[in-house]
Amino acid sequence: MKKYIFNIFLISILSIFLVTGCTIVGASDLPTNSDNNEKDVQTSPPGEIAHIDDSNSEEGDKIDPDEETDLEIEPDESDESVDNDENNNTGDTGSEDKSDSGSIRTHYSGNGVQKLAALTFDDGPESELTPQILDILDDYDIKATFFVIGQNAARHTDVLKDISDRGHEIGNHSWSHKYLPKISKSSKENEILKTEQLLIDILGEHTPIFRPPYGAVKAQDKQLIDSLGYKIVNWSVDTRDWAGTSGEQMMKYVKQQLKPGGIILMHNSGNTKTVKNMMSILPTMIEWIREQGYEFVTITEILD
Repeated sequence: MKKYIFNIFLISILSIFLVTGCTIVGASDLPTNSDNNEKDVQTSPPGEIAHIDDSNSEEGDKIDPDEETDLEIEPDESDESVDNDENNNTGDTGSEDKSDSGSIRTHYSGNGVQKLAALTFDDGPESELTPQILDILDDYDIKATFFVIGQNAARHTDVLKDISDRGHEIGNHSWSHKYLPKISKSSKENEILKTEQLLIDILGEHTPIFRPPYGAVKAQDKQLIDSLGYKIVNWSVDTRDWAGTSGEQMMKYVKQQLKPGGIILMHNSGNTKTVKNMMSILPTMIEWIREQGYEFVTITEILD
């Protein structure tokens, strides 16, 4: 009896080991759970495009050059055939102009002999800061030159008239500040002539001086501008007021760059803070330039 019970116990134990072993061996052949090895993948919500950092992209955003816009387009600095003085603050011209397109000249300064200086203000007019600049110029009995953007002049015709009524000179700075080397010939012509016609309609006349946006022109641009009867005028002194420069630093630039016949670049529209920086130092700048024996004149006077 005891032997019989022992055999039953032994058979039960062996059966348990046999079933367990089969289970272990079978489990080793099962596929692993692939979900355990998958990483979370972020996807954009329906209808949205994931942001891609293309800050180092050589191509960048595509901008239609024929679409009128208030945005300033960065010039292509790699294009060596373009005269581009927006980032040139050396002021070391030392002569009336540079001639690199036959007899068509880009004027950077006067003749370099007489102690004359011309204050120029780009990108206006606008309603708040421009009148304040005019008041400062009145205080010092100075006539300056304002290179106006046509679409801004169309918005602020009263300020445009005020500039003229106070005896200042008004030049053409294109209709919408497009980068001329990148747009078609017909668009360039439209940028210039549309502003010209506006000035004639409002003021009864226009002064044939043109400042290219960013100071950038190619040889063919010069030919077109010349054919329209304009002198191309850039600058020899860059205050860099457009870059958020402090008033003190602007004065350093003026002291470093000003020479007889100097044409000084400033702005009367754009970033309010930067224009106010310029306005805060303008009286000091005027007083210092006069102390050096300079007379303030308009662009037409300094080129004549």
